[in-house]
Amino acid sequence: MVTTATSCDHCGNPCPEQPITSGEKSFCCDGCRTVYTILSEHQLCQYYDLNNRPGIQQARPQAIARFAFLDLPEVQQQLVEFRNETQTTVTFYVPTIHCSSCLWLLEHLYRINPAIRQTRVDFLKKQVHLTFSHPDLSLREVVELLSSLGYEPLISLNDVVKDAQKPTYRPLLYRLAVAGFCAGNIMLFSFPEYLGLEDSTFKQWFGVINLILATPVVFFSGSGYFQSVWQSLRRGIINIDFPILLGILVAYFRGTYEVFALNGAGYYDSVTGLIFFLLCGKWFQQRTYDFLSFERDYKSYFPLAVMRLEADREVPVPVGNLRKGDHIRIRHGELIPADGMLYRGSGLIDYSFVTGESEPERREPGTLLFAGGRQTGEAIDLEVVRETSQSYLTQLWNNDTFRKAEKAGETPAPASSGRFTTFADYVGKYFTLSVLTIATLTGLYWYAYRGDAGTAVNAFTAILIVACPCVLSLSYPVALGHGLRLLGKRKLYLRNADVIEQMAACDTVILDKTGTLTTTTPARVQEEFTAPLTPYEQSMVKSLVRQSAHPLSRRLNTHFEAAHPLPTESFTEVAGQGILALVDGWLVKLGRREFVGDEGAGQPVNTGDSVVHLSIEGHYRGCFRFPGQYRPGIESMLAELGKTHTLHLLSGDHASALRSSTGLQLSRWFRKDRMVFECSPQQKLDVVRQLQAKGHRVLMVGDGLNDAGALKQADVGIAVTDDTVQFTPASDGILEAGALRELPQFLSYSRFGMRLIRFSFMISLLYNFVGLSYALTGNLSPVVAAILMPLSSTTMVLIATIGMRVNRSIE
Repeated sequence: MVTTATSCDHCGNPCPEQPITSGEKSFCCDGCRTVYTILSEHQLCQYYDLNNRPGIQQARPQAIARFAFLDLPEVQQQLVEFRNETQTTVTFYVPTIHCSSCLWLLEHLYRINPAIRQTRVDFLKKQVHLTFSHPDLSLREVVELLSSLGYEPLISLNDVVKDAQKPTYRPLLYRLAVAGFCAGNIMLFSFPEYLGLEDSTFKQWFGVINLILATPVVFFSGSGYFQSVWQSLRRGIINIDFPILLGILVAYFRGTYEVFALNGAGYYDSVTGLIFFLLCGKWFQQRTYDFLSFERDYKSYFPLAVMRLEADREVPVPVGNLRKGDHIRIRHGELIPADGMLYRGSGLIDYSFVTGESEPERREPGTLLFAGGRQTGEAIDLEVVRETSQSYLTQLWNNDTFRKAEKAGETPAPASSGRFTTFADYVGKYFTLSVLTIATLTGLYWYAYRGDAGTAVNAFTAILIVACPCVLSLSYPVALGHGLRLLGKRKLYLRNADVIEQMAACDTVILDKTGTLTTTTPARVQEEFTAPLTPYEQSMVKSLVRQSAHPLSRRLNTHFEAAHPLPTESFTEVAGQGILALVDGWLVKLGRREFVGDEGAGQPVNTGDSVVHLSIEGHYRGCFRFPGQYRPGIESMLAELGKTHTLHLLSGDHASALRSSTGLQLSRWFRKDRMVFECSPQQKLDVVRQLQAKGHRVLMVGDGLNDAGALKQADVGIAVTDDTVQFTPASDGILEAGALRELPQFLSYSRFGMRLIRFSFMISLLYNFVGLSYALTGNLSPVVAAILMPLSSTTMVLIATIGMRVNRSIE
């Protein structure tokens, strides 16, 4: 007999054998039925027509009391964006927004409660902007309404601590607009020169007008080059901007001389056009992913408020107001916001995001618990021993050793550019020296050997004008900018285009295990029994495993969630072997094959998965198989990476993890001397430093706070996450977990981008040779310069654009 599982009409998840119904609709839990009822009562069931079962499962009961902190005036003051006598405006981050039905429902909240005046949803940022009438509706009631519909806002400490505003592109756009306006008009006034018209009066006036228009372009629009060159010279470095600025200034002042002394036209059209194209490249390069944050810290991870115990009453208080000696209550699934002494309840603390250890740690009263851990058991009470700002986690985050080394007074550069000489800077140094040498020798030739001072000056300045590496400065942002966007389409979001060059230079890849190679969503438990377990036997198993804190026991407990527990006594856990107890008078064993006894049982197929065997009263029943927790495609990814990079594994897991089935798989991918377990955050950082000291370029891939220091220290740090807008440590890039398998293709694409840039630079040298043939003789006219510069720039843009788009390595 084949049975078809019933799906929930709200969220689409499988319903239990006895689903909860409302009319003809079936639901997996009371929460889903409640949401459906609310929508039905307000004629909002069109929500279900836009997408098939678009809802979010509401199985976890909503603890509405935990939103009491939103009634605190100091919290409201920090969250509210605008408030007057009648209305309030606030913005919430809602991570469960995922489809068009979500947008439609959230933008029709006014039909559920008319006190909500307006709702606007930013889908990319997963933000909801609400305007509501606060005399009729409180901030807490707004959040409770959103939560009741399955769209609970995520309110963290970072929401009320805004240290800096996001960078704005407005100044760059102002400079770009001035350059574009002036360059266009200068070209119009230069038409008499292009067409060879000889009217000295108009020619002189047009030259003066061009000078007036070119001046703000050079000194305002090009101000960024002055700043860049000045900063590099202060550090004793010649960067790519130096020869560009030199060419701009020489062309500007030579043009000024020609206009006033020789009644000429000058090179203003070439200079302003060059600056305009360069600024277009900068704008193209800097437009990145505004909806992502690459500079997150612990505040993004901490809750905004916590329940403080006062005379056995729970009072919500902002985390920032916690003081030493306060008593707080932490419930299941909540984060510990400050270091505290456990004095009531049994702690089962998940520190995986802080230390990388995948197994929760059991803690009894009298134990010090550190901030950042998440309680996965019953409610516990703590006495705060250190405030949030002084906790272990905060000190770890603010540790100076977790910051990339920067010289005093030096502007921080992304992607650890302080340790990395880019191809552009390398070229800039030697290109500048070569051009100055050629120009000097040419000038000396005309002056000392030929005795022609005028030609000597013309030739010297002409070489500086035409031999400009501006084409390299154009191909860089265009090629890398296209790469930035194409990688983004494949779910790798980089801080800026410069990171692509850093990725191409990396020869060593360090991977974290927990949450990076392994998935955070366990696969379904597989049952392998000759005869299926009866409901009574399922209750036996559930009764036994609910006594244990082992990860596999917890997964079995979740697997048999619908089973009813039975009386259990004499529970015993044998380390490394299994667990046993008398369940309703029956001896039940779970664990290793030899522990439970398997006389007469067949040998199960060894697939490398974790297996737990079951016996009842000495009778072997079968086993539960837990499929490997590695993300799909990891094996092929590591095999490809191993061909081009040196691979290292750093894990916070106990060393015994290497002896598990998943640990044995690691030995196939990593050399034993390149796997380090029980790594603290500081140790991970030290490993990165040691490899860099040996001359390696390191790419670090991690996911948790325990990886924060290594991610910052590495030449490139990439944070892996299942939700790009959720919390990730500060990094150079954010990679969606599902795209981790494509990491070899991403690195190959970055190397192709750099080869393309080098190719375009070689092509640009051909244009320079043509220009130099005119400049060496001192006969470089403004018309020749006006033709060569735009032509070379256009060619480089086309090469960079077509090359990066045609390459199929990331498709």
